[in-house]
Amino acid sequence: MGSETWQSGQGERESARQASWRDADRLMLMGLALHVLIALALGLHFGGLGLALGGSLVLAGGALAAHLLAGGTALSAHTMAVTAMGMVALQIQLARGMLEFHFGVFVTLAFLLTYRHWAPIVTGAAAIAVHHVLFDRLQAAGLGVYCLTEPGFSRVMVHAGYVVGQTVFEILIARQMYRRAAEQSALVGLVEHLTAHERINLDTGHITGAEGTAGLLRDAVDRIHGVVRQVQTAAKSIDGASAEIAAGNQDLSVRTEKMAASLQSTASSMDSLTVAVRQTADSANQAHALASGAAGSASRGAGVVQQVETTMQAIDASAGRIADITGLIDSIAFQTNILALNAAVEAARAGEEGRGFAVVASEVRALAQRSAEAARDIKRLIAQSTEQVQAGSGLVVSAATAMREIEGAAQQVAQLIGDIARSAAEQSEGIGRVNQAVGQLDQVTQQNAALVEQSAAAAESLRDQAQRLADEVSVFSTRAG
Repeated sequence: MGSETWQSGQGERESARQASWRDADRLMLMGLALHVLIALALGLHFGGLGLALGGSLVLAGGALAAHLLAGGTALSAHTMAVTAMGMVALQIQLARGMLEFHFGVFVTLAFLLTYRHWAPIVTGAAAIAVHHVLFDRLQAAGLGVYCLTEPGFSRVMVHAGYVVGQTVFEILIARQMYRRAAEQSALVGLVEHLTAHERINLDTGHITGAEGTAGLLRDAVDRIHGVVRQVQTAAKSIDGASAEIAAGNQDLSVRTEKMAASLQSTASSMDSLTVAVRQTADSANQAHALASGAAGSASRGAGVVQQVETTMQAIDASAGRIADITGLIDSIAFQTNILALNAAVEAARAGEEGRGFAVVASEVRALAQRSAEAARDIKRLIAQSTEQVQAGSGLVVSAATAMREIEGAAQQVAQLIGDIARSAAEQSEGIGRVNQAVGQLDQVTQQNAALVEQSAAAAESLRDQAQRLADEVSVFSTRAG
């Protein structure tokens, strides 16, 4: 597309140059018309109207035909230069070689600068030089033609020197004008290339021959081209990146909202857990108080059992002493029975006199027997009581051991419940801090969700800005790749 655009620009510049040369042709035709008027006036004045009319028609007709058939070309320009100098030669001929009309040569050379090219100037100078040399020699030969009022080759050479000097100077001017025209044409072509197809075509890679201002403009356009390509690339990258950021922020926003909902649920659960742990801590404190009371009661019960054990031991000792006393009574009863038996024997020996004593002895014996039986009953009961006391003492010892174990267990339970209460209090405090942290995290998550929404909106705005930037930069046409 760039090559086609440049070729199209080349064609347009060529057409512009032809149009410029056509304008120069028209100016030269206007000048020829002025020459025709001067020639007719000279013909009337010097009596050569026919020559003036015929020569003017031939020269002007040839110039007009060249313009109509090949206007704007080198052929037309050279034809204009020759015919213009021919009109000057015609005027010199009509004026009989008057020196004043030789100034037309310099005026015509100046007119030829309208082509802004050296070739028509050289052609015109060569044509008038040939005319001067040829007509001077023909005039010297007496053929009725005029170059000067009198033939003189040296004067012709002097005139030729002036013509050469002006021609050289005008060639330099024409070259400068041509260069300026070329720069202008290149500048116009470059501008037309930049603004072709309702876009700004920055691709100048196919443009060659741009010099001067056009070259500087092309260099500037090349730099702008590089910048615009970077901007276009950056706009596309920003568009893609902002689209990815917007999509990522949208996903992050959804996940953050879900996380916020989960944190709210977690915070609610942590509140419930905090209340439950606090209730557990309170219950553990109450259980610790009850366990401490139970441990005290078990300690007091152990003391009472120990007192009972002491009392049982005292009863056991008393029962032993009673058994001893009962054995003494049994021994006394046995001795009394023996004494009564001896008394009865003595009474039987005494006969009638000892009958009353025998009765007393018999009663004493009966009383001794009853005492012995009572002592034996008491001894049996005391033995049973001793056995029961010993069994009770064993039970009391077992009860005391059990109470001591209960007391130790109650103390351990109280210690464990105390530890549980302290742990529950610490857990309650820790859960409270966790609950506070969860609350802060929930707040931060809510803030993050708001920031994510703002970031998503900013990314979407950035994407819109990048799209607008890409749309704005798309007016510049750059090289592919």
